Amino acid sequence: MTSSIMRKRQTFCLLLFLLITMPGMQNVFAQETEEIYTMTLRETIDLAIELSPLSRSARYSLLASEWRYKSYRADLFPGLTLSGDAPNYRRAFRENFNPDGTTSLIYTQQSNASIGLSVSQPIMHTGGNLSLSTGITRLGIFADENTYLWSSTPLVVGYSQPIFQYNDLRWRNRMEPLQLQIAQKQYVEAMEDLSFTVTQRYFDVLLSKINLDIAEFNVAVNDSIYNISQGRYNVGNIAENDLLQSELQLRNAESSLTQAQINYDQQINNFRLLLGLDPGAPIDVEVPDEMPDFFVDEETALEMARRNNSTSLDFDLQTLEAERNLDMAQKQSSFSATIQANFGLNQTSENFSDLYQEPLNQQFVTLNFQVPIFNWGKNRAEINFARNTQRQVADDIAFEQAQFDLTVQNMVAEFRQLREQVTLAELSDQIADRRYAVARNRYRIGQIDITNLFIAQNERDAALRNYIQSLRNYWMSIYNLRRLTLFDFEYGAMIRHDF
Repeated sequence: MTSSIMRKRQTFCLLLFLLITMPGMQNVFAQETEEIYTMTLRETIDLAIELSPLSRSARYSLLASEWRYKSYRADLFPGLTLSGDAPNYRRAFRENFNPDGTTSLIYTQQSNASIGLSVSQPIMHTGGNLSLSTGITRLGIFADENTYLWSSTPLVVGYSQPIFQYNDLRWRNRMEPLQLQIAQKQYVEAMEDLSFTVTQRYFDVLLSKINLDIAEFNVAVNDSIYNISQGRYNVGNIAENDLLQSELQLRNAESSLTQAQINYDQQINNFRLLLGLDPGAPIDVEVPDEMPDFFVDEETALEMARRNNSTSLDFDLQTLEAERNLDMAQKQSSFSATIQANFGLNQTSENFSDLYQEPLNQQFVTLNFQVPIFNWGKNRAEINFARNTQRQVADDIAFEQAQFDLTVQNMVAEFRQLREQVTLAELSDQIADRRYAVARNRYRIGQIDITNLFIAQNERDAALRNYIQSLRNYWMSIYNLRRLTLFDFEYGAMIRHDF
């Protein structure tokens, strides 16, 4: 590596450090020096990945997905809950049923306080729930003589088991890891999308800069041509029409220069915004001096795209969602039941010290069931809706997968052609530049008229713009391949972006 390249990289690292650590440093830098730092394409991409608002948005999106996955994982582990009710005070009349069958109203004043601790563990494979709990309750009755009653449940073991019911936790166990994988892939894709966008904007700035350079050059040249034409007109070598044509060309060049300056200012400001820089940051772009030249195999590109792109994982997620919806519809429209069983100890006493002496057993078993008998065909309609939706999703995925493969194939074919176009455009630019130099020299000695000179000038400008556009298309195709396949064909490695 040459010393000039090393110095350039060191300068870029210093600029990046200043931009990160001191957001206002760009303005100070611009005030203290007139030097503008010219950045390469790869440097602007690295800077955007570090500073751009779009890169921060992608990081927050991935963070949100990771926290969602952690929330799901927490649902698989036991949960500890503390519950209580205090104070619960009541003073009012209430109905009292007398032994003779009559009802009377009596005035009562009492309080109730309770506290409990429970542990609950969901059983993913069965959809059941296992729980352990303990608690204490105190009842206070206020009358002529206050009375306090204590009740305790030292330990209660409970289990609830749905039968023939939809198991949401089991489906989440299949879908949540896949959603996290999709989010991780989408983060890498977002970074490559940003690289693709930066490449577009980079060449937009570069093309506007080329147009500005062309406009400045044309003003200088046409001013010189106009002065020459005035001299020739004064001695009678050219007609007034040629003089007016050269003056018109000069005025048009000056107008083009003004518009080119406005367009360049707009493009560079938009570019700074994309990179996350302050307005007025002293940066500029240059024509890339490197042209990656590598071969892209179509089968390898297809394999990498299917394996790495989030689209393939999203197809799997859509399939799972359709299967889940069908399972839910079938389970909700058929016989379902829930078995609940509790076993534990309890005791009551007027004295807290006797509350845990010789506790008594308590058992509770119940079976709740639901059998749909008749609902005007709603259950059947729901099942058929879910089943046909599943078939629709399968067909849509097959078509979208074929479209995705075709997109990758077209991109590979386009990439191969664009490299050749760059070579041809570069050769055309060199030829047009030489032709214009010859035409200008011939005009100075009077061998061609001004019309042919302006034709050569316009062809030179068009050839240069076409060369920059071909470069733009080639680099965009490189980053388009990267974001579709998440594979770097230049170095033969998977693309990864650290979070």
